[in-house]
Amino acid sequence: MEALKKIRNTPVSELMQRDVVTIDGSQTVAQAIQLIKARQVASLVVLPRNEDDVYGILTVRDILGKVIDPGENIYRDIWNTQVHDIMTKPVYSIDPTMRVKYALRMMNRLGVRRLVVLRGNELAGIISEIEIFRAVEGLPAVGQVAL
Repeated sequence: MEALKKIRNTPVSELMQRDVVTIDGSQTVAQAIQLIKARQVASLVVLPRNEDDVYGILTVRDILGKVIDPGENIYRDIWNTQVHDIMTKPVYSIDPTMRVKYALRMMNRLGVRRLVVLRGNELAGIISEIEIFRAVEGLPAVGQVAL
């Protein structure tokens, strides 16, 4: 139980992914798909257009739901549709000093799988359920815990 308590109280900055893959919103969905496949990620952070703009996010789920199978009445051409037309914006974010338990509560409350980590207005990383699960995954199994 101490190990789980430690993970819950760990700052997001210790578990976040620092090497965030970004994309410009004016790029096409086809370019985004190529980048996602090449970098083997599930999401791309969309850069702000200017200093007054905010970050967005494009996920595999966005592409599948809004482009690949958007329903009967909508058709999007992946070669011409721009990322900013289908991205989620504004993105939900968290400060790197916040604890993991608060990040999980935010994700659960908002129904999202990841949060962009911002230090002020600067992109610091991304924290997802996967990074948190990997930390839990590293805990000893029940039979290995010393009593």
